[in-house]
Amino acid sequence: MTNRDRETAGVILALASLGKIGPIKIKMMLAQARHPAEILGWDIGRLQSIPGIGAELADRIKNNLDLDYGNRVVAWAGEKGYQVITFADADYPPPLRELYDPPPFLFVKGTLEIGDYRAVAMVGSRNATEYGKTTAAQLAAELSRHGITVISGMAVGIDAACHRGALSGGGRTIAVLGSGIDVIYPRENKTLYGQIAEHGAVISEFLPGTDPNPGHFPRRNRLIAGLAQAVVVVEAGEKSGALLTADMALAYGKKLFALPGNVTSRLSSGTNELIKSGANILTSIDDIFSVLPGMRNDYIAPQKTVAVDLTEGEQLIFGHLSAAPVQLDTLMRECRLTVSDAASYLLSLELRGLVKQLSGKRFIAV
Repeated sequence: MTNRDRETAGVILALASLGKIGPIKIKMMLAQARHPAEILGWDIGRLQSIPGIGAELADRIKNNLDLDYGNRVVAWAGEKGYQVITFADADYPPPLRELYDPPPFLFVKGTLEIGDYRAVAMVGSRNATEYGKTTAAQLAAELSRHGITVISGMAVGIDAACHRGALSGGGRTIAVLGSGIDVIYPRENKTLYGQIAEHGAVISEFLPGTDPNPGHFPRRNRLIAGLAQAVVVVEAGEKSGALLTADMALAYGKKLFALPGNVTSRLSSGTNELIKSGANILTSIDDIFSVLPGMRNDYIAPQKTVAVDLTEGEQLIFGHLSAAPVQLDTLMRECRLTVSDAASYLLSLELRGLVKQLSGKRFIAV
Protein backbone atom coordinates (compact mmCIF):
# COMPACT_ATOMS: atom_id res chain seq x y z
CA MET A 1 0.00 0.00 0.00
CA THR A 2 1.46 3.37 -1.04
CA ASN A 3 1.45 6.44 1.19
CA ARG A 4 -1.32 7.91 -0.95
CA ASP A 5 -3.38 4.70 -0.56
CA ARG A 6 -2.85 4.78 3.20
CA GLU A 7 -3.95 8.42 3.31
CA THR A 8 -7.07 7.57 1.30
CA ALA A 9 -7.93 4.63 3.54
CA GLY A 10 -7.36 6.70 6.69
CA VAL A 11 -9.79 9.41 5.57
CA ILE A 12 -12.49 6.95 4.51
CA LEU A 13 -12.21 4.90 7.71
CA ALA A 14 -12.37 8.08 9.80
CA LEU A 15 -15.55 9.14 7.99
CA ALA A 16 -17.14 5.71 8.43
CA SER A 17 -16.35 5.64 12.14
CA LEU A 18 -18.03 9.00 12.74
CA GLY A 19 -21.53 7.52 12.82
CA LYS A 20 -24.73 8.59 11.00
CA ILE A 21 -22.83 8.69 7.73
CA GLY A 22 -23.42 5.50 5.78
CA PRO A 23 -22.17 4.11 2.48
CA ILE A 24 -24.43 6.24 0.29
CA LYS A 25 -23.31 9.59 1.74
CA ILE A 26 -19.65 8.57 1.62
CA LYS A 27 -20.07 7.45 -1.98
CA MET A 28 -21.52 10.85 -2.92
CA MET A 29 -18.73 12.68 -1.08
CA LEU A 30 -16.03 10.65 -2.86
CA ALA A 31 -17.71 11.28 -6.22
CA GLN A 32 -17.36 15.05 -5.71
CA ALA A 33 -13.79 15.04 -4.38
CA ARG A 34 -10.71 14.86 -6.59
CA HIS A 35 -9.07 12.94 -3.74
CA PRO A 36 -10.60 11.81 -0.42
CA ALA A 37 -8.18 14.06 1.51
CA GLU A 38 -9.82 17.04 -0.18
CA ILE A 39 -12.91 16.44 1.98
CA LEU A 40 -10.89 17.46 5.03
CA GLY A 41 -10.72 21.01 3.68
CA TRP A 42 -14.41 21.41 2.87
CA ASP A 43 -16.26 24.01 4.92
CA ILE A 44 -19.68 23.53 6.53
CA GLY A 45 -21.51 24.89 3.51
CA ARG A 46 -19.68 22.59 1.10
CA LEU A 47 -20.43 19.59 3.27
CA GLN A 48 -24.12 20.52 3.44
CA SER A 49 -24.29 20.53 -0.34
CA ILE A 50 -24.08 16.72 -0.21
CA PRO A 51 -27.63 15.28 -0.16
CA GLY A 52 -28.52 13.95 3.28
CA ILE A 53 -25.88 15.93 5.16
CA GLY A 54 -27.53 18.55 7.31
CA ALA A 55 -26.04 21.20 9.58
CA GLU A 56 -25.50 18.87 12.56
CA LEU A 57 -23.74 16.14 10.58
CA ALA A 58 -21.69 18.68 8.63
CA ASP A 59 -20.52 20.16 11.92
CA ARG A 60 -19.56 16.72 13.24
CA ILE A 61 -17.57 15.95 10.09
CA LYS A 62 -15.79 19.30 10.26
CA ASN A 63 -15.04 19.33 13.96
CA ASN A 64 -15.09 15.75 15.22
CA LEU A 65 -13.51 13.70 12.42
CA ASP A 66 -10.83 11.50 14.03
CA LEU A 67 -8.27 11.14 11.27
CA ASP A 68 -5.78 9.67 13.73
CA TYR A 69 -8.17 6.78 14.34
CA GLY A 70 -8.43 6.07 10.62
CA ASN A 71 -4.65 6.08 10.27
CA ARG A 72 -4.24 3.82 13.30
CA VAL A 73 -6.66 1.28 11.83
CA VAL A 74 -4.76 1.28 8.54
CA ALA A 75 -1.50 0.67 10.41
CA TRP A 76 -3.13 -2.05 12.54
CA ALA A 77 -4.41 -3.83 9.41
CA GLY A 78 -0.94 -3.87 7.90
CA GLU A 79 0.56 -5.31 11.07
CA LYS A 80 -2.10 -8.04 11.27
CA GLY A 81 -1.85 -9.05 7.61
CA TYR A 82 -5.17 -7.60 6.45
CA GLN A 83 -5.66 -5.58 3.28
CA VAL A 84 -7.77 -2.44 3.28
CA ILE A 85 -9.43 -1.79 -0.08
CA THR A 86 -11.45 1.42 -0.46
CA PHE A 87 -14.02 2.59 -2.97
CA ALA A 88 -11.37 4.99 -4.29
CA ASP A 89 -8.94 2.17 -5.15
CA ALA A 90 -8.56 0.74 -8.64
CA ASP A 91 -8.71 -2.83 -7.31
CA TYR A 92 -12.04 -2.35 -5.55
CA PRO A 93 -14.33 -5.26 -6.61
CA PRO A 94 -16.12 -4.16 -9.82
CA PRO A 95 -19.45 -5.91 -9.01
CA LEU A 96 -19.74 -3.96 -5.76
CA ARG A 97 -19.26 -0.59 -7.52
CA GLU A 98 -22.61 -1.20 -9.19
CA LEU A 99 -24.49 -1.34 -5.88
CA TYR A 100 -26.60 1.60 -4.76
CA ASP A 101 -24.86 1.46 -1.37
CA PRO A 102 -21.39 -0.01 -1.95
CA PRO A 103 -19.23 -0.42 1.16
CA PRO A 104 -16.73 2.49 1.38
CA PHE A 105 -14.03 0.03 2.44
CA LEU A 106 -13.35 -3.67 2.75
CA PHE A 107 -11.01 -5.49 5.08
CA VAL A 108 -9.60 -8.56 3.35
CA LYS A 109 -7.81 -11.59 4.75
CA GLY A 110 -6.38 -13.49 1.80
CA THR A 111 -6.55 -12.28 -1.79
CA LEU A 112 -9.20 -11.14 -4.23
CA GLU A 113 -8.52 -12.05 -7.86
CA ILE A 114 -10.12 -11.01 -11.15
CA GLY A 115 -11.37 -14.58 -11.62
CA ASP A 116 -13.31 -14.33 -8.36
CA TYR A 117 -15.98 -12.27 -10.10
CA ARG A 118 -16.90 -15.38 -12.08
CA ALA A 119 -18.75 -16.50 -9.00
CA VAL A 120 -21.82 -18.24 -7.63
CA ALA A 121 -23.16 -17.47 -4.15
CA MET A 122 -24.60 -20.33 -2.12
CA VAL A 123 -26.65 -19.76 1.02
CA GLY A 124 -29.06 -21.61 3.26
CA SER A 125 -30.19 -22.51 6.73
CA ARG A 126 -27.91 -22.70 9.76
CA ASN A 127 -30.00 -25.62 11.08
CA ALA A 128 -29.49 -27.62 7.91
CA THR A 129 -30.25 -31.28 7.33
CA GLU A 130 -27.54 -33.77 6.37
CA TYR A 131 -29.14 -33.89 2.91
CA GLY A 132 -28.82 -30.14 2.58
CA LYS A 133 -25.21 -29.98 3.78
CA THR A 134 -24.09 -32.94 1.66
CA THR A 135 -25.81 -31.61 -1.47
CA ALA A 136 -24.45 -28.11 -0.89
CA ALA A 137 -20.91 -29.46 -0.53
CA GLN A 138 -21.23 -31.56 -3.67
CA LEU A 139 -22.56 -28.67 -5.76
CA ALA A 140 -19.87 -26.33 -4.43
CA ALA A 141 -17.14 -28.87 -5.20
CA GLU A 142 -18.38 -29.21 -8.79
CA LEU A 143 -18.55 -25.44 -9.27
CA SER A 144 -15.06 -25.15 -7.82
CA ARG A 145 -13.67 -27.69 -10.29
CA HIS A 146 -15.10 -25.57 -13.10
CA GLY A 147 -13.03 -22.63 -11.88
CA ILE A 148 -16.04 -20.85 -10.39
CA THR A 149 -15.51 -19.08 -7.07
CA VAL A 150 -18.06 -20.02 -4.41
CA ILE A 151 -19.26 -17.19 -2.14
CA SER A 152 -21.06 -17.64 1.17
CA GLY A 153 -21.31 -16.22 4.69
CA MET A 154 -19.25 -18.69 6.81
CA ALA A 155 -22.20 -19.46 9.08
CA VAL A 156 -22.73 -22.97 10.43
CA GLY A 157 -24.89 -25.27 8.32
CA ILE A 158 -25.19 -24.67 4.60
CA ASP A 159 -22.66 -21.82 4.42
CA ALA A 160 -19.86 -23.83 6.00
CA ALA A 161 -20.70 -26.86 3.85
CA CYS A 162 -20.43 -24.73 0.71
CA HIS A 163 -17.03 -23.34 1.69
CA ARG A 164 -15.73 -26.81 2.57
CA GLY A 165 -17.10 -28.24 -0.67
CA ALA A 166 -15.35 -25.55 -2.72
CA LEU A 167 -12.10 -26.22 -0.88
CA SER A 168 -12.41 -29.97 -1.47
CA GLY A 169 -12.85 -29.22 -5.18
CA GLY A 170 -9.49 -27.45 -5.21
CA GLY A 171 -10.91 -24.04 -6.07
CA ARG A 172 -11.42 -20.65 -4.49
CA THR A 173 -14.05 -19.46 -2.07
CA ILE A 174 -14.95 -16.12 -0.46
CA ALA A 175 -16.55 -15.67 2.95
CA VAL A 176 -18.38 -12.42 3.73
CA LEU A 177 -18.60 -11.68 7.45
CA GLY A 178 -21.31 -9.92 9.43
CA SER A 179 -18.66 -8.86 11.96
CA GLY A 180 -15.25 -7.23 11.98
CA ILE A 181 -12.51 -9.03 10.05
CA ASP A 182 -10.87 -9.90 13.37
CA VAL A 183 -14.05 -11.29 14.96
CA ILE A 184 -14.47 -14.87 13.78
CA TYR A 185 -18.11 -15.91 14.00
CA PRO A 186 -19.03 -18.56 14.79
CA ARG A 187 -15.92 -19.44 16.80
CA GLU A 188 -16.07 -23.09 15.75
CA ASN A 189 -15.26 -21.99 12.20
CA LYS A 190 -11.84 -20.61 13.16
CA THR A 191 -10.03 -23.33 11.22
CA LEU A 192 -12.34 -22.83 8.24
CA TYR A 193 -11.61 -19.08 8.36
CA GLY A 194 -7.90 -19.82 7.91
CA GLN A 195 -8.52 -22.29 5.09
CA ILE A 196 -10.71 -19.82 3.21
CA ALA A 197 -8.12 -17.05 3.58
CA GLU A 198 -5.46 -19.39 2.21
CA HIS A 199 -7.52 -20.41 -0.82
CA GLY A 200 -9.55 -17.27 -1.45
CA ALA A 201 -10.57 -14.44 0.83
CA VAL A 202 -12.48 -13.51 3.96
CA ILE A 203 -13.92 -9.99 3.68
CA SER A 204 -15.76 -7.57 5.95
CA GLU A 205 -17.19 -4.07 5.55
CA PHE A 206 -17.24 -3.54 9.31
CA LEU A 207 -14.63 -1.82 11.45
CA PRO A 208 -12.29 -4.01 13.52
CA GLY A 209 -13.77 -5.38 16.72
CA THR A 210 -17.37 -5.15 15.47
CA ASP A 211 -19.54 -7.90 16.97
CA PRO A 212 -21.89 -9.99 14.79
CA ASN A 213 -25.09 -8.13 15.67
CA PRO A 214 -28.31 -9.33 13.97
CA GLY A 215 -28.65 -6.07 12.03
CA HIS A 216 -25.31 -6.65 10.33
CA PHE A 217 -26.35 -9.76 8.44
CA PRO A 218 -28.70 -8.11 5.92
CA ARG A 219 -25.77 -5.83 5.02
CA ARG A 220 -23.53 -8.87 4.69
CA ASN A 221 -26.13 -10.60 2.51
CA ARG A 222 -26.22 -7.76 0.00
CA LEU A 223 -22.49 -8.22 -0.58
CA ILE A 224 -22.88 -11.97 -1.01
CA ALA A 225 -25.52 -11.34 -3.68
CA GLY A 226 -23.69 -8.39 -5.17
CA LEU A 227 -20.41 -10.23 -5.75
CA ALA A 228 -21.95 -13.19 -7.58
CA GLN A 229 -23.45 -13.75 -11.00
CA ALA A 230 -25.98 -16.17 -9.55
CA VAL A 231 -27.35 -17.02 -6.10
CA VAL A 232 -28.26 -20.57 -5.05
CA VAL A 233 -30.53 -21.16 -2.04
CA VAL A 234 -30.04 -24.71 -0.79
CA GLU A 235 -32.30 -24.97 2.25
CA ALA A 236 -34.38 -22.25 3.86
CA GLY A 237 -37.37 -22.01 6.14
CA GLU A 238 -40.12 -19.43 5.72
CA LYS A 239 -38.22 -16.76 7.69
CA SER A 240 -34.66 -17.70 6.79
CA GLY A 241 -32.09 -14.95 6.22
CA ALA A 242 -31.19 -16.80 3.01
CA LEU A 243 -34.46 -15.56 1.55
CA LEU A 244 -33.28 -11.97 2.10
CA THR A 245 -30.22 -12.80 0.01
CA ALA A 246 -32.56 -14.20 -2.64
CA ASP A 247 -34.57 -10.96 -2.66
CA MET A 248 -31.37 -8.95 -3.05
CA ALA A 249 -30.23 -11.17 -5.90
CA LEU A 250 -33.43 -10.41 -7.79
CA ALA A 251 -33.14 -6.70 -7.00
CA TYR A 252 -29.62 -6.69 -8.43
CA GLY A 253 -30.65 -8.55 -11.56
CA LYS A 254 -28.78 -11.74 -10.62
CA LYS A 255 -29.98 -15.21 -11.56
CA LEU A 256 -31.68 -17.04 -8.70
CA PHE A 257 -31.69 -20.81 -8.21
CA ALA A 258 -33.29 -22.95 -5.52
CA LEU A 259 -32.79 -26.58 -4.58
CA PRO A 260 -36.12 -28.42 -4.37
CA GLY A 261 -36.80 -30.28 -1.14
CA ASN A 262 -39.20 -32.49 0.71
CA VAL A 263 -42.59 -30.79 0.78
CA THR A 264 -43.09 -31.90 4.38
CA SER A 265 -39.82 -30.36 5.59
CA ARG A 266 -39.97 -26.86 7.07
CA LEU A 267 -36.38 -26.31 5.87
CA SER A 268 -37.55 -26.78 2.29
CA SER A 269 -40.60 -24.54 2.54
CA GLY A 270 -38.59 -21.44 1.60
CA THR A 271 -36.82 -22.99 -1.38
CA ASN A 272 -39.97 -24.65 -2.69
CA GLU A 273 -41.78 -21.32 -2.44
CA LEU A 274 -38.97 -19.62 -4.36
CA ILE A 275 -39.40 -22.16 -7.17
CA LYS A 276 -43.16 -21.57 -7.21
CA SER A 277 -42.44 -17.84 -7.46
CA GLY A 278 -40.19 -18.24 -10.48
CA ALA A 279 -36.70 -19.12 -9.22
CA ASN A 280 -34.77 -21.52 -11.43
CA ILE A 281 -34.91 -25.07 -10.15
CA LEU A 282 -31.49 -26.54 -9.38
CA THR A 283 -30.76 -30.26 -9.45
CA SER A 284 -27.22 -30.10 -10.87
CA ILE A 285 -24.75 -27.43 -11.96
CA ASP A 286 -25.88 -28.03 -15.54
CA ASP A 287 -29.00 -26.07 -14.58
CA ILE A 288 -26.77 -23.07 -13.86
CA PHE A 289 -24.92 -23.46 -17.15
CA SER A 290 -28.17 -23.68 -19.11
CA VAL A 291 -29.17 -20.25 -17.75
CA LEU A 292 -25.64 -18.78 -17.74
CA PRO A 293 -23.80 -20.60 -20.57
CA GLY A 294 -20.86 -18.20 -20.31
CA MET A 295 -19.95 -19.74 -16.96
CA ARG A 296 -19.27 -23.15 -18.48
CA ASN A 297 -15.69 -23.92 -19.42
CA ASP A 298 -13.89 -26.84 -21.03
CA TYR A 299 -13.50 -28.68 -17.75
CA ILE A 300 -14.05 -32.43 -17.89
CA ALA A 301 -15.02 -33.97 -14.57
CA PRO A 302 -12.48 -36.48 -13.30
CA GLN A 303 -13.64 -40.04 -13.25
CA LYS A 304 -14.01 -41.59 -9.85
CA THR A 305 -11.18 -43.92 -8.92
CA VAL A 306 -11.82 -47.40 -10.29
CA ALA A 307 -11.86 -49.66 -7.26
CA VAL A 308 -11.16 -53.34 -7.90
CA ASP A 309 -11.09 -56.40 -5.67
CA LEU A 310 -13.34 -54.82 -3.06
CA THR A 311 -15.60 -56.77 -0.79
CA GLU A 312 -19.34 -56.22 -1.04
CA GLY A 313 -19.30 -54.03 2.08
CA GLU A 314 -16.36 -51.95 0.82
CA GLN A 315 -18.10 -51.44 -2.53
CA LEU A 316 -21.24 -50.32 -0.72
CA ILE A 317 -19.36 -47.71 1.34
CA PHE A 318 -17.20 -46.53 -1.57
CA GLY A 319 -20.25 -46.05 -3.77
CA HIS A 320 -21.65 -43.52 -1.29
CA LEU A 321 -18.48 -41.40 -1.20
CA SER A 322 -17.36 -38.54 -3.42
CA ALA A 323 -15.21 -35.40 -3.16
CA ALA A 324 -17.79 -33.91 -0.80
CA PRO A 325 -17.28 -34.92 2.86
CA VAL A 326 -19.82 -37.37 4.29
CA GLN A 327 -20.33 -37.96 8.00
CA LEU A 328 -19.86 -41.47 9.41
CA ASP A 329 -23.40 -41.41 10.81
CA THR A 330 -24.75 -40.59 7.35
CA LEU A 331 -22.81 -43.47 5.76
CA MET A 332 -24.09 -45.87 8.40
CA ARG A 333 -27.67 -44.79 7.84
CA GLU A 334 -27.54 -44.79 4.04
CA CYS A 335 -25.67 -48.11 3.85
CA ARG A 336 -27.58 -49.67 6.77
CA LEU A 337 -24.37 -50.71 8.51
CA THR A 338 -23.37 -50.98 12.15
CA VAL A 339 -20.65 -48.76 13.59
CA SER A 340 -18.12 -51.59 13.67
CA ASP A 341 -18.79 -52.75 10.09
CA ALA A 342 -18.70 -49.22 8.66
CA ALA A 343 -15.47 -48.42 10.53
CA SER A 344 -13.88 -51.67 9.34
CA TYR A 345 -14.74 -51.04 5.69
CA LEU A 346 -13.59 -47.42 5.86
CA LEU A 347 -10.28 -48.40 7.44
CA SER A 348 -9.66 -50.95 4.70
CA LEU A 349 -10.45 -48.39 2.00
CA GLU A 350 -8.26 -45.79 3.70
CA LEU A 351 -5.30 -48.20 3.84
CA ARG A 352 -5.68 -48.80 0.10
CA GLY A 353 -5.60 -45.07 -0.59
CA LEU A 354 -9.18 -44.91 -1.82
CA VAL A 355 -10.67 -42.97 1.08
CA LYS A 356 -9.45 -40.13 3.25
CA GLN A 357 -10.73 -39.32 6.72
CA LEU A 358 -11.26 -35.66 7.62
CA SER A 359 -11.90 -34.05 10.99
CA GLY A 360 -15.22 -34.73 12.68
CA LYS A 361 -15.49 -38.34 11.39
CA ARG A 362 -16.05 -37.18 7.80
CA PHE A 363 -14.85 -39.11 4.77
CA ILE A 364 -14.17 -38.42 1.08
CA ALA A 365 -13.21 -40.57 -1.91
CA VAL A 366 -9.74 -39.83 -3.34
